[in-house]
Amino acid sequence: MSTQDLDKIKKALSRTGHIFEHQIGKLFEDKGWMIIPNKFYVDKDEEKGKEIDLVAYRISEVREQTAYITVVVIEAKKSERNRWVFFTKGGYQGDINMHTAPLYYHNEIEEVSRYLSPGSLLAGMGEREELDLFQFPRKAYTFSEVTEEHRTAQSSAFFRVIASNTVYNAIFGAMKAQSSELDFYRNRKIARDEKRFYLVFPLVVFDGGILEAQIAENGDVDLTETDEIQYVNRYRSPAYDSFYSVNIIHQSALARYIDIYTKIHDGTLSQVKKMIGRFYDNLDLDSFEVLWDRVIARLHQDPQFAPFNPGNLIPHHFNRDKAILEIYVDDTTLYKALTTRPMYDFTEAMAKILTEVCGRDIRPQFKNHSKILNP
Repeated sequence: MSTQDLDKIKKALSRTGHIFEHQIGKLFEDKGWMIIPNKFYVDKDEEKGKEIDLVAYRISEVREQTAYITVVVIEAKKSERNRWVFFTKGGYQGDINMHTAPLYYHNEIEEVSRYLSPGSLLAGMGEREELDLFQFPRKAYTFSEVTEEHRTAQSSAFFRVIASNTVYNAIFGAMKAQSSELDFYRNRKIARDEKRFYLVFPLVVFDGGILEAQIAENGDVDLTETDEIQYVNRYRSPAYDSFYSVNIIHQSALARYIDIYTKIHDGTLSQVKKMIGRFYDNLDLDSFEVLWDRVIARLHQDPQFAPFNPGNLIPHHFNRDKAILEIYVDDTTLYKALTTRPMYDFTEAMAKILTEVCGRDIRPQFKNHSKILNP
């Protein structure tokens, strides 16, 4: 193949989205994110697999085997001739029919669950001034696509409205990929002690003109060039029914948006750590219900206690002032424990486990039919 042919192929490839997608991924990577290109997701409307152009991850360890991960699913589009037009309006404040700042996450960290909700996350972002993804005075509610054409090579350009399939597929592809990503996390197979918290955002990056359209009372349309738009809707189908918010940005705004996502990541990581700290600072009986599987698993790791079934060990009361946890135990479990090792050793083993799990000294007291066995 001649050098001239290779140059023609390079020129043809430059018009595709592959180089653009690579540039987006490289910018994320340069700012400390991990990228997976062309990741498959499930479109539940069509019941088939599709590709999202890129998925970006930023991962931070919360503690051993526990991590917080921010995820951005990205659809990338480019066009030299087409412009995307978004019709916007204000007045969404207090609108019960539209959620303009929905957050989508999956949490596996038990201690965080007690304090976690979309409202708590948004409140934290608000306190840290991290709501740039959502704080638009006007939101887009519909869109059109126009293309630039020439009747002859010498004539001036004119524009005509075309089917907005490209815009639609980009926005709703990002929304469905976000949903599929969360489904994947919910269904993944994990090690018993491996815990994750995921917060997932959709993003559309367009290498082309973006216009905001506002319709005046007299029907006139005011057009303004912009580098970012927030599109909000409630998407309903047999497979989906939820509120969504998707940011559509020009490529020139991408570096700033990566910084926004990074700031959200760092702030939410701090918030997650504070939730965990709050959990252990405010231990109560409900806390031990959350932690009990972990305590029993640690007990089974002791070869002396592994043979018996500790399923009848039940937390009954927690004295916060004295850091004493009362545990009910039936006769059968007690008998097996005593025939394996002395009750004192069993109590000491449980005390060590509770201290390791809770991060401070906790003394166990075992009861059988309201009788304290080791006062």
